[in-house]
Amino acid sequence: MPTNVAPGPLDALRSDLAPGLLVLAAMLLFAPRLDVPPKYMYDEVYHAYTAGQYAAGNADAYVWDTKAPRSGVAYMWNHPPLGVLMLTGGILLWGDAPFGWRFSSAVFGAAGVFLVYLLGLAITRDRAMAVLAGCLVLVDTLWFSQSRIAMLDIFGTVFAMSALLSLYGYLTSPPDRVAPSLLRTGLFLGLALATKWNAAFLATFTGLIILHRAWGCLRAVRRHSSPEARSALRQHLIWVPISLGVLPALVYLAAYIPFFATGHTWDELVELQRQIFVYHSNLEKLHKYQSRWWQWPLALRPVWYSVTYLGDRVAHTYANGNALLHWAFLPAVLALSVDLWRRSSPALPVLLIGFFGQWLPWALSPRSAFVYHFLPAVPFGAISVAFAAVTLFRRGGIWRFIVAAYLVALVGYFVYFYPIHAHVPISRDAFETRLWFSSWR
Repeated sequence: MPTNVAPGPLDALRSDLAPGLLVLAAMLLFAPRLDVPPKYMYDEVYHAYTAGQYAAGNADAYVWDTKAPRSGVAYMWNHPPLGVLMLTGGILLWGDAPFGWRFSSAVFGAAGVFLVYLLGLAITRDRAMAVLAGCLVLVDTLWFSQSRIAMLDIFGTVFAMSALLSLYGYLTSPPDRVAPSLLRTGLFLGLALATKWNAAFLATFTGLIILHRAWGCLRAVRRHSSPEARSALRQHLIWVPISLGVLPALVYLAAYIPFFATGHTWDELVELQRQIFVYHSNLEKLHKYQSRWWQWPLALRPVWYSVTYLGDRVAHTYANGNALLHWAFLPAVLALSVDLWRRSSPALPVLLIGFFGQWLPWALSPRSAFVYHFLPAVPFGAISVAFAAVTLFRRGGIWRFIVAAYLVALVGYFVYFYPIHAHVPISRDAFETRLWFSSWR
């Protein structure tokens, strides 16, 4: 075992500067030119526009049976409102303008890098791996793109990461002292569900892990009814229903406080939930940039967000993963999973839910999907690649050169592709050289 093992992930807040430096680096990367392009791009015509209407107190923006008073935009009602409310916060701070639309996304993107560090420390118990995991997310072009656009995915991902970090706290807590970690898990599950219903995958698998442990407490009482066993069972009987049922439901309803404050009724809320379900159940229409679940870790199909033509130059905004990083996700996750299984680590279910549990269910989804739906799995892929890289580097010899060359290549990839993810004007020939595969067009 490495000598730099930390007693717990939250000790990083007291023991070194790495988390703060990662957040600072993230904001320095995400914030510049955040107002470029100075127009709505892609789903900002729904999300950013609706957030501006929330800020203006427009009651019509919350429901399905109203239309925007101008062309080219529409109200976003087909997801719960929490993500749009996060965008509204940036607009209230900086105005209903591009920087205001995207500010909250940048802040949450930076917060997500911090959470990658904490999750990396929890899963690997190794500070070097945790720091590298945070750095890998910084050079992931998908994370970069979603941290600079007024969409909902970065918010749901950060809440999901927080829920899984809390789940790790639950799994490593004594069975008779699980209330704080269970309540945190329920809180963040509620926040994730109030952002996007995609979090139902996360909530389902997290709930099954918690219920499995609760069942173990019941079996322990049946085998030997010691005071400790009875206390553990009592804790679970009280706090599991609250944390997995009551608290997420209250959080979800709390996200609709502005909905009620603008004059809408309980009956309208119920009908809105039905309309959301119907919308996503029937979202099968073809989209030029939609992709299949198996294409995401291969970075085969990006999403084109925006283009500006400037004479002989062109500025694009694409969303796609750092291919050199994403191609390593699957083998690295499998390697880390085997290591955790051999050590009987409680971090194993956290990793499996975080990566596979938020990715593979999309194989069964009937609705159209896009590469940004892979975003919640990215942090766990990055943690796994960091584990593999540091492990190989510590073997010495030729492995040090290979790992160093790979990490340099990751940074080089990010720098090379930065222009087409950040709307930087380049020549058309330079743009063409960055389309490595026909599926990237």
